[in-house]
Amino acid sequence: MNPLLTLLALQRQAQDAKTRQEFLHVVVNQSKKLIEYRQAIFWNKTFLGVGLEKISGHAILDPKSPYALGMLEHLKCYKGNQVTPEIRIIEESSPNTVLTIIPFSTQQDGIIGGLILESDRKFRGEEQSLLQELALSYAPLLALHDLRGLSGIGSRIKHLWGGNAKRNKVLLISLLVILFFPVRVSVTAPVEIVAKDADYLTAPFDGLVSDVFVHPGDEVEQGQKLVLLDNTVLKADADLAGQTLEVAHSSLSRLRRESLAQPEKKTELSAVESDIEEKKIRADYAQVMLERSAIKSTRNGIAIFSAKESLEGHPVRAGDVLIKIADPKQYEALIRVPVEAMIAIDDKAEVDFFLNVYPSKSFDAQIISIGYESSVDEDGIYTYKISADITDNDETLKIGWKGTAKIRAGWSVLSYEILRRPILMVRKLTGI
Repeated sequence: MNPLLTLLALQRQAQDAKTRQEFLHVVVNQSKKLIEYRQAIFWNKTFLGVGLEKISGHAILDPKSPYALGMLEHLKCYKGNQVTPEIRIIEESSPNTVLTIIPFSTQQDGIIGGLILESDRKFRGEEQSLLQELALSYAPLLALHDLRGLSGIGSRIKHLWGGNAKRNKVLLISLLVILFFPVRVSVTAPVEIVAKDADYLTAPFDGLVSDVFVHPGDEVEQGQKLVLLDNTVLKADADLAGQTLEVAHSSLSRLRRESLAQPEKKTELSAVESDIEEKKIRADYAQVMLERSAIKSTRNGIAIFSAKESLEGHPVRAGDVLIKIADPKQYEALIRVPVEAMIAIDDKAEVDFFLNVYPSKSFDAQIISIGYESSVDEDGIYTYKISADITDNDETLKIGWKGTAKIRAGWSVLSYEILRRPILMVRKLTGI
C-alpha cells in the first residue's frame, strides 16, 4: 500500500480512538503498518519526569526490569526543557539492534511523550520523514487525551458538587464544622511498669559470670549473695599474695633473732618491714577483689533481671548492670514516646494506659518528669522518656508488665491533627 495512504489511515484511526488506552494501542501496535519494527514502547513526560507507559503486543512492561531501566536511561535527556523534538538514533551494543526515539511535541506544551522503536536496522531518510510526520499527527491527539483526563476529573467534581444550591451550602458548612471540630491533641506510645528507686548491682570488674543464685522475681535480703563472677584467677592471686606475706613475716622473725647475736643485721630490718607492708597491701587488695567477685544484695526486695541464662556463662564489663533490686510495691510507669510522634506535653497532661495482661482495664497516671532530650532504646529507636506516677492503687500490678499509654495534651482542630503527620513527612523529605 502507498505509504501516504497508510499514514492517512493511521491518522484517522488515531482520531477515532475514544480513550487514551485505545489511542496508545494504535500508537504502539498499528504504526507497524507504516514502518516495520520489532518492538515499540510509548513513553510520557510529566512534571514528575519521564516514564514508560505502554509496550507493543500483549506484553507487560516491568518498570523495575533491566530492559525498562535501560530504556529510561536513554530518555534522561528529555527531563529538561532544552531538548529539541528531533528523531534520535541509538545503536545498541547488541548486534542487529537499533533504537529510534521519536518525541511527540506541541507548540504549547513542548515534548509531552514519544515512541521508542526497536528495529534490526537504521531507518532510511524517507522512513524517518514518515515517522516525523506521524509524530506531528500523534502529538496533538495525545495532548487532547491528556486534557480530557484532567477535565474528566473536574467534571466529576463538578457533578458531585453541582445541583441543589441549598444542599451544597449544607455540605460546605458541614465540611467546615468537621474540619475545625475541636479535638484533644494526643499521642499513643508504649508503656512499661518499672521499679521506683531501684538499686543497680553492677559488675565490679571485667570477667565472666560463673553462677546466679536467684531467679527473676525472687525475694532477696540485704547481704544475700546473688551473683558470682569467675574468681579462679583471683583465688590464685590471693593465695599467692598470702603465702608471699607469710614468707616475708618468717624472714622478718628470723632476721630479728639473728640481729640479737649480730647487731649489724639490724640495718636490714627496716627494708624487710617495708617489703612486708607492700606485700600486705597486695594481699589485702587481692582479698578485696576476691570478695567483690561475690555480688550481694544491697537491700531487701525482689531481684529484677531477664533470666539466669542471659547472665550465666556470659562475659561482662565493669559497670554492666546485672540485677536490679527494688521494692515490689514501689513502681511507676515509664512511657517511651518516639521522636517523630512527640507533642507539646507538660506535667498537667492526662495519662491513661492499658496493660497487655489487662486489655480491658484502664489505669490513670500523673506525669512526674519528661525527658529533656531523646535517647536510643534497645530496639534502636530514639524516644523521649516520660515517668508517671500510677494513681490507681492496684496491688495486682507487677514490675515489668507492658502496654500502651495515651497522653492527652492541649486542644487543636481535627484538620490539623489529620495533616500533622503528613506535613512532618513532607518537611522531612523536602527540607522545607
